[in-house]
Amino acid sequence: MAVTTPPARGPGARPSGVHLVLNRTLVYGGLAVVTGGIYSGLTWLVTMLAGSQDAVAGLVAALSAGAVFHPARLRLQRGVDRLLRVERDPYRVADRLSRTLQEAVDPAEGLVTAAALVRQALRADGVAVEVHDGHTGVVVDGELGDRPVETPLVWHGEPVGRLLSSGSGTSPDLLDALARHLAELAHAVRLTADVRRSRERILTTREEERRRLRRDLHDGLGPTLASLAMTVDEARLRLERDPEAVEGLLIRVRDQMGVAIVDVRDLVYGLRPPALDDLGLVGSLRALADAPGPRVDIAVVGPLGDVPPAVEVAAYRIAQEALTNVRRHAQATTALVRVELVLAGTDHAGVEQTGPPVSGGGSGRSGGAEDGGGEDGGGEDGGGEDGGATGRRAAGTGAAARGELRLSVADDGIGLPERVRGGVGLVSMRERATEAGGSCTVGPRPGGGTEVIVRLPLETEKP
Repeated sequence: MAVTTPPARGPGARPSGVHLVLNRTLVYGGLAVVTGGIYSGLTWLVTMLAGSQDAVAGLVAALSAGAVFHPARLRLQRGVDRLLRVERDPYRVADRLSRTLQEAVDPAEGLVTAAALVRQALRADGVAVEVHDGHTGVVVDGELGDRPVETPLVWHGEPVGRLLSSGSGTSPDLLDALARHLAELAHAVRLTADVRRSRERILTTREEERRRLRRDLHDGLGPTLASLAMTVDEARLRLERDPEAVEGLLIRVRDQMGVAIVDVRDLVYGLRPPALDDLGLVGSLRALADAPGPRVDIAVVGPLGDVPPAVEVAAYRIAQEALTNVRRHAQATTALVRVELVLAGTDHAGVEQTGPPVSGGGSGRSGGAEDGGGEDGGGEDGGGEDGGATGRRAAGTGAAARGELRLSVADDGIGLPERVRGGVGLVSMRERATEAGGSCTVGPRPGGGTEVIVRLPLETEKP
């Protein structure tokens, strides 16, 4: 988001120098008229009453004019400020800003309005509000100078942007009050942008899934059913002329029906693995471990409880991909799949394990024949030594705000190659973790081998 509004020349948006001169001229010119009138009037009145002009009359008039000087100046200042649409009370400015923002259609529109109000309140030549939401969005009102004054926008200790102003001599209290309200607005803009991007990702994922289903139906199941219909027609036509040939056609029909059933089953499995509904997440992982190849042990830390379906599918698919590549490329003798559910404010429970763990603990391997052979790490995902260390540090931290499912796959194989490159296997695991709002890191395991560490939040907020 980057919006620039042209400099306004209406009331309250004049260049600060002219605005200040006009304001002071009206205030002190009016003050001179008021005090001069009071002094002259009281002098004349005392002279008329006393019958002669003496020092007493001048003293009384001077004291009276001095007594009304300050109240008159305050009243004149408020009147001129109202006339020129200037607000000096930071609380009134903040209240005015809040009421204006409540009337905005969305936070982005409110930010444009807020920039204009802040510029008017600061009597500045130009104001810019930057929002940090993955990419920096800027809303500008007026013209910023070469060296604007920078004020950070902080929401609950988190920097969300900054306020830039030029040509203003505003008090720190007013600037701080405006910055606090702008920080809340900047946070709302960030949340709105996050929701919009999340919605776009959901729509993109749904459309990709629809295209995949269409391709599978058109290229797989469709031709099989068409061939089945043609074979049935051929059998019907031969039934009277050559009954003996019908048996072979029926056998072919039966084989084609078996192929169609397999295609339908593959489509259903692609949507959600039936093992998750029949066996649960732990049972499904144990079923994966029973496949031929290196011995795979399953370690469960504490009860898993109710895991959201999307998180279950992501964890199962990532573990399936990692174990597939362990068997294909790791040259390992054993592997360990470790899964735990970490809730906010809870401690780890005991470990339920099927078989001995891999020496040194850790998590998995990625790669795949489709990646061009070898093991799959991926520098851009933090693969290699640094990525693995990062993943291990992340996996050892405290519970997430609403809880998370942690999955790791470790092997004692040959480890990652010296030059690790990303491939389809790693990209697939990363995308599944990202779609669930989590992360997936790949790196070397202490003691040899490779590890994959996955963290999936139980409630996806920011994918």
